[in-house]
Amino acid sequence: MLMRFRNPAGFTLIEVVVAVALFAVAVTAMLGLLPSVTRVSDRSTDTINALRLPDALRIELRRMAAVGGLDALGEQTKPFAALLSDTCLLVAARDASRVAALDYQPPASADQINPDAQYFLIEAWRFNEAALAFTPGDSVLALHIRVSWPYRIPGSLAMTPATQREHVDFNLALNR
Repeated sequence: MLMRFRNPAGFTLIEVVVAVALFAVAVTAMLGLLPSVTRVSDRSTDTINALRLPDALRIELRRMAAVGGLDALGEQTKPFAALLSDTCLLVAARDASRVAALDYQPPASADQINPDAQYFLIEAWRFNEAALAFTPGDSVLALHIRVSWPYRIPGSLAMTPATQREHVDFNLALNR
């Protein structure tokens, strides 16, 4: 008489242990990648918000020019040089919805941005090259703008050192 062995319908213990081990390795690897993916996502969101600032910045600069005049705003911004000097400073909220001047012609206190919400620092320099240089009475003020972040970490009043900030640069023109 010939006996036949039937194949069991389930998995062996070794197959289950190997499957669980592979699953554990995969989950551990994905959890290890999570912080770096989150950092990249935050950086790209901040960069996108910084690139959305020119329109809001133009509105704030026009407000500042309306209060003190375009000539006064041109005098407040320092010439653009190889070594960037202190100049006209503005700040923006992290969502780039609001921009406010820090030192020259600041908005009314109700429109100012709370210090712990000041995420972007905006620096404006005027050009000093002949074609773009501004002199009082000119109809256009051409500015070089640097947006750097994080200026202040949310919830902290301490400023982030300039060497630890990311930044984008662009040019902007204001008409009289």
